[in-house]
Order: sequence, then structure tokens, then C-alpha cells
Amino acid sequence: MNVIRTNAPSQTQKNDAITLQEVCRSHDHISLTLPMEEDCIYFLLYDEETLLSALCAFFTENMDYECSGFTHPGHRQKGYFTKLIETLLDETGDSDLIFPVDESCKDTIHALQAMDASFWYQEHIMELPLTQSIKTSRLKEGSSFDALSLSLSIASSPEETPIQCVFLLDGKQVGSCCLDALEHGAYFYGFEISEPYRNQGLGSACLSLFLDTYFAHPNARRYKKLFLQVSGLNKPAISLYKKAGFQITESLSYYVY
Repeated sequence: MNVIRTNAPSQTQKNDAITLQEVCRSHDHISLTLPMEEDCIYFLLYDEETLLSALCAFFTENMDYECSGFTHPGHRQKGYFTKLIETLLDETGDSDLIFPVDESCKDTIHALQAMDASFWYQEHIMELPLTQSIKTSRLKEGSSFDALSLSLSIASSPEETPIQCVFLLDGKQVGSCCLDALEHGAYFYGFEISEPYRNQGLGSACLSLFLDTYFAHPNARRYKKLFLQVSGLNKPAISLYKKAGFQITESLSYYVY
């Protein structure tokens, strides 16, 4: 067995990692993927020319490492992934390792439990289909904010992404959000209401205004769905998004080692 550590995998190594990823995704019925970004560290375990296990990690703003990995279904429980983790730990020192996992993948959960990794929290993927008219009437129910006093400033045209949006109440910024275009839809993120204006229904009013304004533009209709990620601990946000028509389509559990 040969372990390769690299910040810049060759095209062959990338192809091997993608092949391994797709074999595991098909076997485990999951959607997780290995990040292929410049600031990632890769640990690849080969048996001659066959990639059996891969680990990818990147340093986060929280001073820990977020990790993703795959081991070929026919070569699990042989200590291959543990070997890659140990190699990573040799250079990360005391930093925590964070693993996002799909709870439906029992092999992954078993491996993490064997490592004595601790459950941290859940994060949900929520989606809103854009194949039909978006109904924001439920968001407007009970809102005390005058639509004439609340406005939305979009930093770029709907044809361009990513975009940054600013919400203004009587001309004063009270919130913001961002939108990016990905291959399988539009990704909504960074939605935030300024602290003095929270818990007053302004979040509902701003989300309603964003959906009504941005997705009314013909060029925005090219997206089949709008999706977002939200912490399972953030019950008010989940409730707000459900009110707008978003549904939870996938849940990831985060473990700390």
C-alpha cells in the first residue's frame, strides 16, 4: 500500500478520486462529494495503480479541519481510512477534525464511532422548486412592515451571479443575502437581519420581497430550484423557510474528532 499526500493532485489522481467517489455514492446512495479546491490537502491510498481510499481536508475559519473521504466498498474495515486519518493527524496537531456525513451511510457512521468521534449537530439542505409560481402570501401574513418602506437593492443584474442583496427600511440597511448559481440550481446563503430588527417579522418580509423581486425576472427562471443550508439548531430559520415553501431534502450530521 502506498499513501500519497498532495496539495495539487495530478489529473490522473483527480480522475481516480472521482471514480472512487462515484462508486461509493452509488453503493451508499448518498450525494456527498470530495471538494476539488486549491486549498485542500489530499491523502490517497493506492494498491499499485488502484485507489482504494481517499481523504480530503481543508482548514476552516474556525481553526479546524473539515474532512471528506471515501473507501471502496470492497475494501472497507481494513484500516485504510484510519491510516489516512493518522497521516493527517501527524501534521494537524491538536486541531479538531470535522466530518459531515449522511446518516444513511451506516459504514461511515460505524467508522466514526470506532474512532470515538462525537456527534456535533445536524445541518439540513432545503429546496424550493422554481418550476411554478412562488407563493409568498404566507410570509406576508401578520407582517407589520409597510411594503412601501421596505426595499431591495441588488448589486448586479439577475443575469449575473454571485449577487449580493441589501434590504433597506426607510433607506437604512437592515439585512442582506447572497445568491450564487451552481450546476443544479441557485444557492441562497448569507441571509441575515440586523440584530436590532430581529424577532419583529422583518425576516419574513425581506424573504418575501427577495423572492418576489428576484425570481419575477425572466432570466432568473432558468433555475429549476432554489436551495440553501441551515443548521438543525436554528429552529426559527427552518420554520421561516418552510413557510416560504422550502422542504428539507437532505440532512447531514457533523461529527468531531
